[in-house]
Amino acid sequence: MKTLIVNGSPRPNGNTAALIAQLRKHLEGEVIELSAFRSDIAPCTDCRACWTTARCVGRDEMDVIYGDDFDNVVVASPVYFCTLPGKMLSLISRMQPWHVAMFFLKKPLVLKKKKAAVILTAGGKGNASGANHHLRAFFRMLNAEGWMEHMVVSPSTDTIPAWEDEQAMAGVREMALWLNKDE
Repeated sequence: MKTLIVNGSPRPNGNTAALIAQLRKHLEGEVIELSAFRSDIAPCTDCRACWTTARCVGRDEMDVIYGDDFDNVVVASPVYFCTLPGKMLSLISRMQPWHVAMFFLKKPLVLKKKKAAVILTAGGKGNASGANHHLRAFFRMLNAEGWMEHMVVSPSTDTIPAWEDEQAMAGVREMALWLNKDE
């Protein structure tokens, strides 16, 4: 079992990191964490090379995702202005070659089916609804399902830190148990 965690937070010791640590504590198998902020993943520049090859010509940490060598994928991210942070959106933009393959070249990739889950942290009113559009597109490209039923949100981190949010911490433990199941 191999789980990819895509970390959308710039803060190494923040709320998202606390929930990732809780998840990792309960996950079985290999865990790979890819940071949208600390990696060298550049956004898609619409160079259009993928329009003939269905592959991205950029070589960076996106190769972890392009390699399709994981069973589970978890997006863990703060919510900024009701959606995912810019660096996370830049990472998602790099799914363009797979989108091109599927919808323009009519050569869909054969990707293994994966489980998907989401961890979101938010302050203010905790409105994470804007993130769902981007998450849906990302997981669709990865052939990953289950994220809507396996989403943990710590919605009030400006008043209750995620590590003190008992419901979120319990939700992450349950998420790990589901991800560990071989279905």
